[in-house]
Amino acid sequence: MDIRERLLTALTWGEPDRVPLTIYEHDLSRGDKERVLREHGVGLVTRLPAHTVGRRQVEVNTREYWENGRRLLRRTLRTPVGEVWQSLDPEGPYHSFQPWIKEHFIKSPDDYRVMEFVLRDEVYHDNFNAIREAQRRLGGDGLVYVRLGKSPMQEMLYQMLGMEQFAVDFAFRRDLFDSLYHTMCQRYEELYDFAVSSPVEIILMGDNITGDVVGEPRFRQYVAPVYKRIKERLAKTGKLLAVHMDGRLKPLLRAIADAEVDIVEALTPPPMGTVSVAEAREAWPSKALWLNFTGSLFIAPPEEVEEHTRQLLTEAGSKRGFAIGVTEAAPMEALERSLAVIARVLNDY
Repeated sequence: MDIRERLLTALTWGEPDRVPLTIYEHDLSRGDKERVLREHGVGLVTRLPAHTVGRRQVEVNTREYWENGRRLLRRTLRTPVGEVWQSLDPEGPYHSFQPWIKEHFIKSPDDYRVMEFVLRDEVYHDNFNAIREAQRRLGGDGLVYVRLGKSPMQEMLYQMLGMEQFAVDFAFRRDLFDSLYHTMCQRYEELYDFAVSSPVEIILMGDNITGDVVGEPRFRQYVAPVYKRIKERLAKTGKLLAVHMDGRLKPLLRAIADAEVDIVEALTPPPMGTVSVAEAREAWPSKALWLNFTGSLFIAPPEEVEEHTRQLLTEAGSKRGFAIGVTEAAPMEALERSLAVIARVLNDY
């Protein structure tokens, strides 16, 4: 089997020749060490949106400035009803591709009206040619899937409000909160249609779920219904829905079991996460697990990495419905060293 076949076989509950091992394409630097790792079975994952975004009346301006010796960015969205802005640190940890948000778009009640205008102003087009080109380039060395971004409430939390403002507004400005949420749900229906029609096997929602922030009541009311709507669209297409759930999931064991999701992607085992592979297998027997290998182990000695990998395999109990991925940035030297150990263990297994 090539890596693509191995991964799709495992995630559809077939019997792969060995447990798949993957890493996000941008997290592995090109070079001789990367080539050796790929020859030993490390697969690449390319994530692309199914759509592109255009704007009719909204103007997007980004300017660079310096603060305490550090380069930052300020991104402003100007609309006929006002403007909102966010500040970004473009240098994520270990040269991560995604900038850190230092200040979020929504800081006051008036900002909700602006964000709703921004959403209604957007025009979407398909991104299918870019997806097909990525598939042609990658071939059997990995998998290209559609990344939908986050469901509306998670997008509000991570991209628009931040945790503190989210908590305040959810408690005291629910009318504004729910109005923005419903506007996002309406607009995102178009994005789901593009994703379902795209030429991929897996659609992933990058929700970054963590139970002690989302909470079971909000997960059931605001998040799980979005998965249900997407799954209804996927009926009879053969495509699978994966959700990025890399946080502390113990408070959501039952809610995730009830959610209409095919693959729990980026499940992070202890000591970083709170749900072990054994617990996940018992709680979610019909959901495939595509792990995020426990990031704190990358800086551990090789023998600890090997022991942890063997523990994960023992708890999984089967190659069916199981894959190991790397979804977090890490120091490159440590990442390369540990990936070599994980790949060797999987090849032996």
